[in-house]
Amino acid sequence: MAGNYRFEMDQKDINRFLNTTVGSFIQDRLIDKKQRKLHKEQCAERLAAEDGCSDKDTEVQYSEQAVLANLDWGMDALEEAINTSNMETKLARLDYAEKMLQVCAMLNSHQKTAGVPNFYLSAWAHLNLSYLWKLRNNISNSVLHVLEMFIIDPFFSRIDFAPELWKSLFLPHMSSIIGWYSEARHRLMMEVIPDSSDLSFTVDFDQFFNESLVYSVRPDQAEKMQKLEQLYGESLDDNTRLYAKYYKDCINYDSTTCKKVIPMVPIAEPPMTPLHEVSRKIPDYVKFGPILPKSAGFSAILKDKEDPKEACRLNQTSVPLGKVDSPAKESQVSEDASDYEQDDSFADSHKLVSPMSMRIKEDLGCWPKLQQSKESSRDHSPTVFSPLDSPKTPSPKVSSSKQNLQMKREPASILRLLSRHIMTDSSISASLPASPPLPNDTSSWSTDLDSEVIVEARRSCMKKVNRRQNMNFANGNSQLFENSYVNEMDEGSQSNMSFPLSEKSTQRTRPPKDFVCPITSQIFSDPVTLETGQTYERKAIQEWIKRGNTTCPITRQPLSAVALPKTNYVLKRLITSWKEQHPDIAQEFSYSETPRNSSSISPSYGIPEISPPSKSYDEYVNNLNSRRFNRATVSTSPTSVISQATLETVINDLKPHIECLCNSEDLKECETAVLTIAKTWKDSNAESAIHCCLSTPTIVNGFVEILSASLNREVIRTSIYILSELISAEGSVGETLTSVDSDFDCLASLLKNGLSEAAVLIYQLRPSFAQLLAHEFISSLVQIISNKHENKSDLQLIMEPKEAAIALLEEILMGGDENCKYINAMGVISANGIPALIKCMDRVEGRHSIVSVLLCCIKADRSCRNVIATRIDLPLVLELFHGGNDGLRGICVEFLSEIVQLNRRTICNKVLQRIKEEGAFSTMHAFLVYLQMAPMEQQLLIATLLLQLDLLVEPRKMSIYREEAIEALIEGLRRKDFLNFQIMASDALISLSGRLTSSGKSYNEELLLKIAGFDQPYNTVMKEEKLILHETESKETMEEDEKAAKSWEKRVAFVLCNHEKGSIFKVLEECLKSDSLEMAKSCLVLSTWLVHMLSRLPETGVRNAARKSLLDQFINVLLSSRNLEEKILATLALKSFIKDQGALEELGVYAKGIYKVLRKLKRNSVVVTDILKALMNLPSVNAMELWSCSEVVELGSCTNGEVLCLLHLNGRVLSSHADGTIKVWDAGKRVLRFIQEVREHTKAVTCLYVSSSGDKLYSGSLDKTIRVWTVKQEEIYCVQVHDVKEPVYHLIADPNVACFSSQGSGIKVYNWSGVPKHINFNKYVKCLAMSDNTLYCGCSGYSIQEVDLCKHTSSSFYSGAKKLLGKQTIYSLHIQGGLLFAGGSSVDGTAGKVFSISTKGVTGSLSTGFDIQCIAVSNDFLFTGTKCGTIEVWLKERVTRIAAIKMGGGGHTRITSLVLDANGDMLFAGSSDGKIQAWALE
Repeated sequence: MAGNYRFEMDQKDINRFLNTTVGSFIQDRLIDKKQRKLHKEQCAERLAAEDGCSDKDTEVQYSEQAVLANLDWGMDALEEAINTSNMETKLARLDYAEKMLQVCAMLNSHQKTAGVPNFYLSAWAHLNLSYLWKLRNNISNSVLHVLEMFIIDPFFSRIDFAPELWKSLFLPHMSSIIGWYSEARHRLMMEVIPDSSDLSFTVDFDQFFNESLVYSVRPDQAEKMQKLEQLYGESLDDNTRLYAKYYKDCINYDSTTCKKVIPMVPIAEPPMTPLHEVSRKIPDYVKFGPILPKSAGFSAILKDKEDPKEACRLNQTSVPLGKVDSPAKESQVSEDASDYEQDDSFADSHKLVSPMSMRIKEDLGCWPKLQQSKESSRDHSPTVFSPLDSPKTPSPKVSSSKQNLQMKREPASILRLLSRHIMTDSSISASLPASPPLPNDTSSWSTDLDSEVIVEARRSCMKKVNRRQNMNFANGNSQLFENSYVNEMDEGSQSNMSFPLSEKSTQRTRPPKDFVCPITSQIFSDPVTLETGQTYERKAIQEWIKRGNTTCPITRQPLSAVALPKTNYVLKRLITSWKEQHPDIAQEFSYSETPRNSSSISPSYGIPEISPPSKSYDEYVNNLNSRRFNRATVSTSPTSVISQATLETVINDLKPHIECLCNSEDLKECETAVLTIAKTWKDSNAESAIHCCLSTPTIVNGFVEILSASLNREVIRTSIYILSELISAEGSVGETLTSVDSDFDCLASLLKNGLSEAAVLIYQLRPSFAQLLAHEFISSLVQIISNKHENKSDLQLIMEPKEAAIALLEEILMGGDENCKYINAMGVISANGIPALIKCMDRVEGRHSIVSVLLCCIKADRSCRNVIATRIDLPLVLELFHGGNDGLRGICVEFLSEIVQLNRRTICNKVLQRIKEEGAFSTMHAFLVYLQMAPMEQQLLIATLLLQLDLLVEPRKMSIYREEAIEALIEGLRRKDFLNFQIMASDALISLSGRLTSSGKSYNEELLLKIAGFDQPYNTVMKEEKLILHETESKETMEEDEKAAKSWEKRVAFVLCNHEKGSIFKVLEECLKSDSLEMAKSCLVLSTWLVHMLSRLPETGVRNAARKSLLDQFINVLLSSRNLEEKILATLALKSFIKDQGALEELGVYAKGIYKVLRKLKRNSVVVTDILKALMNLPSVNAMELWSCSEVVELGSCTNGEVLCLLHLNGRVLSSHADGTIKVWDAGKRVLRFIQEVREHTKAVTCLYVSSSGDKLYSGSLDKTIRVWTVKQEEIYCVQVHDVKEPVYHLIADPNVACFSSQGSGIKVYNWSGVPKHINFNKYVKCLAMSDNTLYCGCSGYSIQEVDLCKHTSSSFYSGAKKLLGKQTIYSLHIQGGLLFAGGSSVDGTAGKVFSISTKGVTGSLSTGFDIQCIAVSNDFLFTGTKCGTIEVWLKERVTRIAAIKMGGGGHTRITSLVLDANGDMLFAGSSDGKIQAWALE
């Protein structure tokens, strides 16, 4: 067949078709998380079931289990990659998933692993790898993996892994095979139906269906149908593999480079068997569809015993009789059938019939999967159509005496043989002793009937049986009925009801003792092995523990752990294998919920029926129930089984109460009935027969009506107890409650009204997040959690209301988007739920939920972490960490990391000490182990936590915990491919400094800016912090906390800087080059902090490493950044380097480039001055190249005469003139703008002086007055006039005293009242300067006099040479930074000197040939004005002349006044010709 090809098709179209179809399929799978989860559970159940033909004595090797673990880990990692939005995490998880999945993808498909066929594992792995490559946007590789899946295992690929994809890629090529099958099946069906010779080929066989037809199928006819279906399935598999290889060749073929033969399209041919010879011609209009059974196990088709790949699929004839399910389960399947729909036009008009081999395997083990996948079954199992149905021929309706059976045209689910189930069901068999013999396969009747028709017919048969049973019970012949049932089954088993592969009678012996639970004496269904080495059924040992026992039932050894371990899957697989080889014994000793032949109450309360044991249904119920509620609905212990007679009596006694509950309109009677029913059920130890009686929708609705109508709290609690017990054992009861919104609303109302038990029932119903959110349960749930006194009752619910409330609260907080989570968490906080949750931490069951809820609260309101950190019992959290899985450990680590991010260092250290010392295990060692195996996103948190624990004591020379933690953090900085991870690592390192706000955010950057002189960000943060917390803190407490914070900061900086000789600096160098602005900013803060702390730490040899790595980067930030805060951080770091001569020399290389930038930063950062001084004083730096200026403005005031004095005050310039005017100019924007002109003085205003507070202005004039002015925003106002009787030439004043010089010698001291006091020292005073209470006077004779204003005494500060006495004069004095600058007449080339006020010694001389008339001093420069209109610029530190500025007006212009703005960026000069000129200094 492989060689049959047609001509070449368009390869590009094929590739495009494959990419589009497969891409769309995978995209849908990636979007639907629920479907992926369900599909994984279904496949996992196949693995748990194990291959039926595996040797029971084969020992499973650990390496084989590891292979299965790799597959599981790979799918988990893939799921994490799908769900995360973090690209770095996604890529990492995809890489890990690929490694794990490749292990299974490369398995030898002809072998087995742990009893599971490798072709199944490999195909499953390839499917997941296709998802993986789709996430990597590589659709070609994704398509190749899908095709490889179909090549390796076409059977499970088309029925389980990707049925819808199979229909798109392969179904169109299978028409010949489908036509062959449909024709052959038609012939067989014609043989079964009497008088069918005149029937059309397109006839609808549904109309001929009846009960008698079921019993008319002969064994040879059933065998033919079985062989036909087997051959049909094999043909589909072979041709699927053939076309998959063809598609793969098309993808790999390259016409330009490939020398291989061009791929040819294969032809799918039907099997050449006698069945192919058809006597009837198929009309052209007949369309056919494929067989797509929706589930199948490993034991499907035994194609060839010599082929190990196919031999593991058992022939359908090997199915034991006892494995066939009950009618109850058939009805459930029929309900599911209506959910299977087909979307494409081809499927809409046809039905497909699945092979009988698929049907039988479905009977064996797929019921739980079918029930669980009810909502999404169409995604996992294709819709099944019949090839004989025509869109032109609708199905007729089939009616019976009891019920009208409508034949629906919607797609049906997979059908099973009705006759088979009727005969193999115990309840039916018992009532039909005269049934005709049933052949081993009865597939020959019409299998294209709608599943609902099958169910309705089955129900019709069941009603006949029930009527017969009812008569038997009424006549007291129940025992005779049971005996006849046993005899009937024995006879049937030995004759017609046996299958070909089970004809050899199995010897009835007991199962191996290791397969039987010592408590229940039944074969294990869910075995768990305790720490004592003994294995028990999970439900049995759970009941043993719930009764208060704390020891092993057999060994009597104490049990240390309350929680049960995971299922012993190895033992479970061995049991499954043994059961398939010994079905009769397995049926007899299997664990069942109901004792054999026990009675139950039918929905009509009066028709007892026999309920057969059904293991698969029990598993289905357990799967639907929550893991929290895994408990046996009945006790299988011999001591808890009620005798048959007693049970019948109890059920008869309950009938009137049940009738009353459902039909009575008297509320009191109904309430009494509820209490009676509850007491009876409790006394019977929750017997399953009573459970079946109460589980009907009518009775459940009766209990709900009681909940809504009754006001008796005891009755309401009892109703909730009964409903809770019913739901825990039967999921359909919950569906009954949730099917009507008013029922849930009733429970919600009860919960809000304070009935705590309602929380348990609501939790069991598994409401959606939208339902929980709509009813606003948060306050009610918090109230339940806060309740100290729980209601004690004899009726114990399956869980405490507090546990249910905590679980519901977790669901509410974990659902929705981030905004929704924030609102819900704030609701918990506002309801005062945090203290209540903390008190419940001693509850083991809900502890992990409490930690999750508290973590959500912390993320919503960071300030609540202080309350949590001080109140929570940390050993309980640590116990949760030690005993949890990776996911739970991650939550615990995140929680612990949050609660140690406190703004109080002393409290934080106490919390860390508790984490370190408390707990049953070594916390630091456990954290270290978890650090080495934690996922990437958890490594930073655990490393940060571990490092803090290590630093609680003074750093030692060596600590493995510290080294591993720091290495993990630094490694995070190296991850260039994961930007977010890098940023997280940088932020984690910054937070280690301990400078945190009450919200847990680091304010390290704001603190560094404050140290640099930029206070605004820090003040903003501290203002908020004081409002939040510090108002209640004492000064002593804050001082103690600040001391602890500084000590901690030094410890952290020391260990980080000295790790591997400063390796962190090299990593930070690379991070500062990052293209991400956020990453570069974060690393800049971290680098600045470390470099700044280095200047405070003892020298250990790492400063040189820091300089080599970071100096150039800081300079680059200073020059290139446009962010002011980044520039200031860079200057702070550079300032830390200027003490290092080597670093200073390197900085001098960039002096010319950074000088202008630094000058602009002077107004924002105080550290800039130190850097500028250091640069200017470097011998290698030419100061003349650094300094420059530009003229900004020149104003003429000739009409006002000579400018006598200039003064700068708060962005304004004040000028006094010879005509007595004072002018105010706005200099805020480097352009002098005239504001005001006042003329209070009558003569020239010789001097202006402003007080230290800046709100008072003093002016002296030749009109013998001193005026006091009030300075406003735009104007000045004269408020006082003092007549001093003498002209005022120079003036210095403050609110207490005014000192001025006049025409005579000495100075006058005026205390603002009376007559000025004269202090005479026989010198004419030409200028004044004051520091504290000392007045310095520049006098004639080139001397400086010092006057003590407190004592009114004078002394000589400096005296000129004797030969110059009386000939030279000091014209200007200026005091700044403890230095006195004096300028005057030029003597021997020196016109000025610089004095130290403290020592009165000369520190420098101004060497110039020009007389100095006035002086202005900035932080870096000295400006001197001369008589010839030239302003000389001097380097202040070195007193070296570097430049000169020429003022306009010619050489005869005399500079009368100089003044600088507050930042030293603007220079203003007044001249004798009435001009004011300004320069911008650069």
